[in-house]
Amino acid sequence: MVKFPTRFASMVALLLLSGCIIVEDFGAAWKDSSADPCLSKLAETIYATEYRRNPEGLAMDTLAHGWTLEGNTYLLLKKEPEDVGGRLYRFAVQNGIFQRFRLDPAMRDLFEREYPNAPVSLKRDTVKLETLNADTEALLTDIANKREYWQIEEQSLYNVVRNPACRFDDRDLSKEE
Repeated sequence: MVKFPTRFASMVALLLLSGCIIVEDFGAAWKDSSADPCLSKLAETIYATEYRRNPEGLAMDTLAHGWTLEGNTYLLLKKEPEDVGGRLYRFAVQNGIFQRFRLDPAMRDLFEREYPNAPVSLKRDTVKLETLNADTEALLTDIANKREYWQIEEQSLYNVVRNPACRFDDRDLSKEE
């Protein structure tokens, strides 16, 4: 079992209640991630919903990046280009369908038992990570690999026509023509 600092228990409870995770500082993950034209289109909708702002005219490549960690994919979403952090969403693309996940609230008690010292904080109904670093990345990887912790929060068409520019599409990643 992965060991984390004591403030994790509080964060775990919040993590299981929200569709996104607030990250104060994306750290190296922002530099290791990249803008993606297909993901940017989906990010516009999430941006409008989460930040309650019209994304029209915004350069989404400065606000939304796709990030892969140990085979799992995440959307890093900033409110403003100069922000160092923002919101983190786990997603997958299956057969051309974008699936955004949320942690299952029914798993809260199990999560608190399994990760009593996780590097997170819980405030109201928000999960917050100070930074994406080795400890928080280990937690994200461990939880992402446990299907029972996740529910699909939303599904939408991602790539109805094979398009190599949409690098997160599972069909594009698995086959070369």
